[in-house]
Amino acid sequence: MGMPLHNAALAAMVQASAQQCESVQQIIDIAATAEALAVTALGGAIAEAQAGRLALDAEQIQVLQAARFAEEAHYRFLVSAGAHALTHTFTLPDPAIIADVPTFLNTIIGLEEAFIAAYMAAAQVFAIHGRPDLVAYAMQTAAVEGDHRAHARFYAIRAGVVEGVPNNLAFESALFSSLGEAAAALHALGWIGGSGPQLVYPGPGEIIDPGMLSAVA
Repeated sequence: MGMPLHNAALAAMVQASAQQCESVQQIIDIAATAEALAVTALGGAIAEAQAGRLALDAEQIQVLQAARFAEEAHYRFLVSAGAHALTHTFTLPDPAIIADVPTFLNTIIGLEEAFIAAYMAAAQVFAIHGRPDLVAYAMQTAAVEGDHRAHARFYAIRAGVVEGVPNNLAFESALFSSLGEAAAALHALGWIGGSGPQLVYPGPGEIIDPGMLSAVA
């Protein structure tokens, strides 16, 4: 487990990654950091829901548990490929994220959109580096993140938080041109190196396997 970095050092590392042509190692390191964040944040939300402090029902909790297991599988694959997360200590930007259902759902939707865009950017750079194996991994992972986004939108629509249909995109949005930009966005939002309460990977509670297929084809 990586040691937490001071805010200034972490910010400098993130900024440097955003400003240079990224290597495969830099990409998988940033991706592993994002996946560790996802596992940790979902663990916190599940724990709050099980304690009755975040008003989610049993079905929603089960869906979150499945999503958390998937994010952990992504993290473990990246580590097996040689990734080293930049940090395993994160910060909660707003306590309402794990206390208020509309805030939680909007946050999940936004994070999933960022993760999808990050893997889209990663796939392009992996292709430039001649790594079709990692291109395939990036697209497989982006597709699962898209499932998570649609589930979050489904529950947000049901709760009256957003409008439309869960699967409302024919094409995902290309928000980033590099993984460094994605990491910088997480830093700017306060998830990495922020001033909020600390969250340490993997977060509270057991990571439950709900019977998912988790092998990379």
